[in-house]
Amino acid sequence: MTTARHAASEEQGTALRILAFQRAASAAREHQRVGPFLVRLTPGTKHPMLNYAVPDDGAVPSPDDVDDLEVAFERRGLTPRLEYPHAAAPGLEAVLLGCGFGLERRLPVMACIPSTAPARYVAPGFSVTVVDSDRDHVAAIVVADEAYGELGDPPDAAAVAARRRLSAEGGAVVLAREAASGEPAGSGMYPVPRSGVSELAGIGTKPAFRNRGVASSVVGALVELAARRGLELLWLTPEDEQAERIYTRSGFSRSGVVMVHISAPRA
Repeated sequence: MTTARHAASEEQGTALRILAFQRAASAAREHQRVGPFLVRLTPGTKHPMLNYAVPDDGAVPSPDDVDDLEVAFERRGLTPRLEYPHAAAPGLEAVLLGCGFGLERRLPVMACIPSTAPARYVAPGFSVTVVDSDRDHVAAIVVADEAYGELGDPPDAAAVAARRRLSAEGGAVVLAREAASGEPAGSGMYPVPRSGVSELAGIGTKPAFRNRGVASSVVGALVELAARRGLELLWLTPEDEQAERIYTRSGFSRSGVVMVHISAPRA
């Protein structure tokens, strides 16, 4: 096998594992099967990144399948939308574009084998712990909201209960605090693993604590925990080059996989 073919085979293998994780995670939530698609639904919000479809492996839907998918979203007042690794369904994007969908963005996927990651980094003056109390779950959610500029009402009981379930079922949330003050400074998580795979998500640092190594500490704690628990693959899509540098220091690298975000204008 040539080097190029080997790389393409590895890329597709990683893409298929990520897509299988997406489907399994979607099936564990409120969902709907529409032809070769599984629609992930999040009650109580119309946020497009919390309501989207993922395809079957190698899906090449008919125009009728795509129409049915759009109807399923529009009946709920949602934007028809998909997120998936391109190499796992390489013929899908062209079909969707031909049916009027528009490409939002392509994101590089970074991946990490936790057992081979470098030693965990801990920023001076901070502690990072695995969240196991409602108080810390609330703090972790508030930190993430502030980090992403989404301040609003305090987390309600349902949000905290969802985090408790995530932790109880094998996912993880970590919280960084400034040692001197005890103030929450950063947080991050990975959802319940599926077949040894999970996604690093929600890595955020409060503005007052940025550029002090907090994000690297949070990522390192999650990777170390994943290694102890025997996870085989963690993946993520970095927001920018600065984030990519942080993840690289914790053992992530570009996998060759590209995540496609694509949607249709609502009627």
